[in-house]
Amino acid sequence: MPELVIENLSVGGPGHTVLSGVSLTVRPGEFVALVGGSGSGKTMTARSVLQLLPPALGVQQGSIRLGGQELTTASETELNRVRGGRLGMLFQQPKKMFNPNRTIRKHLLEPLKLHGGLRGRAADAKVLDLLAEVGFENPEWGARAYPHQLSGGMAQRAMTAMALAGQPEILLADEPTSALDKVLEQQVLELLDRERIQRGLGILYITHNLASVAAFADRVMVMQDGKIVESGTTESVLRNPQTGYTRKLLEASSLAPSGTLDTAGGQPDVLTLANVCKQFGSGRRRGRPALDDVSLTLKRGEILGVLGQSGSGKSTLARAIVGLETISGGTMSRALSPGAGDAPTAVQMVFQEPHDSFDPRMTLRASLEAPLRRGLDPVERSRRLGQVMEDVELDPALLDRRPGDCSGGQLQRATIARALLMEPEVLICDEATSALDALTQRTILDLLQRLNRKRGLSLMVITHDMDVVRHMCERVAVLYQGRLVELTDTHRFFADPQHPHSQDLVSAAIPCRGLHLKRMRAAASV
Repeated sequence: MPELVIENLSVGGPGHTVLSGVSLTVRPGEFVALVGGSGSGKTMTARSVLQLLPPALGVQQGSIRLGGQELTTASETELNRVRGGRLGMLFQQPKKMFNPNRTIRKHLLEPLKLHGGLRGRAADAKVLDLLAEVGFENPEWGARAYPHQLSGGMAQRAMTAMALAGQPEILLADEPTSALDKVLEQQVLELLDRERIQRGLGILYITHNLASVAAFADRVMVMQDGKIVESGTTESVLRNPQTGYTRKLLEASSLAPSGTLDTAGGQPDVLTLANVCKQFGSGRRRGRPALDDVSLTLKRGEILGVLGQSGSGKSTLARAIVGLETISGGTMSRALSPGAGDAPTAVQMVFQEPHDSFDPRMTLRASLEAPLRRGLDPVERSRRLGQVMEDVELDPALLDRRPGDCSGGQLQRATIARALLMEPEVLICDEATSALDALTQRTILDLLQRLNRKRGLSLMVITHDMDVVRHMCERVAVLYQGRLVELTDTHRFFADPQHPHSQDLVSAAIPCRGLHLKRMRAAASV
């Protein structure tokens, strides 16, 4: 099995450089973690290996070799033999990478034919073998399924099967678990680790969260501003980080309770859900209810965490609360304070994908001002816009940019600003930080806590990230297959979870990291 060697790689375009002097090696059977914040150059490193850089960028100097083959000077024909074959790739959002009109079987048949020469019954049998290998309990169903029919975890398993179908020597994994809950994240990492051992795969795992790979990585490379600023064995980096940036990553990867998790005690309820149900489909197409007899309350000034795996009903609950879904049964009521304003706008939502929350053709100013144009004059609109930009700590100059010119963290702040413009009493945050790097996530969480204290906002934080709940929330509601299976205070939940699913979530969030997590926290306190 050959190794992947990158030597003194620089990548850039006219007048700017995005990678500078990057050198790293991935040996057969080795798990190497490439860690860094948003914009550090991690993904560009992977795209350089595949020679799939954006049109404006190119390799300025350096070498990328897979075994004895130089990739920077390879022809497109040679590269097509390598991509999806000797070099496998796992992407962050697998459903967006699949063709929605093709079954998983058809997706897998392509690399089996191109890189393995398999056709007919032999290829069909190999499809089922691969799906079973990556953990599909019913490979036959998985082969017939379309991407939209798969959960997030199953979609990532199918993407892994497609990568393995090409019989890769090196696997590039670009944030493949950042949008998954802790249980699914653990399963996918264990799957990759098993394939590494059984196949002798070398894995370059790109992530912003050291905690997610601390128990699996052999070596860690820390990237900042397009450069490798620190490298070493996982244990040495966790025990003795050499740069301030690495220490910040370690600290951001191990959120601790904020110490202000009891501020809403004795406050009245501002939102009440009683026996709420939501059923999609009709007749024979009716499946398991998305929400099944859910009852809970949100207190004034409280931060309530809603936990659950992919498909548990979390997002359906959020959409129902803000009126984007019509419930099939039960009741929802609000108890707004005097002067809360228009009831329809008193509950606002912050969505998971900030880039999908804005029209790419409009400036941020135009998008933010749109809901204010009815009823407010230009002076009042400008005053309110300036106030929320100050609240979310954004430079007003960003208002004249389009979404594509902003970072993920800047756009997420802008989505919060847009919600605050309507002067809500309740903010529903649906996985509002799951797509952000650890440093940006920490900044957004601190911002939400400040808004909670400053404005008295009630927050419902819908997430799969146990650390976010432990850091922010006073109480925890756990959804499982559409049902509310546990509702308790945060400290009690982590100390003594009652429902088996809650126990699985807590065990996946803490023991899976083992000694490495303890070392991370010790390093973060240095």
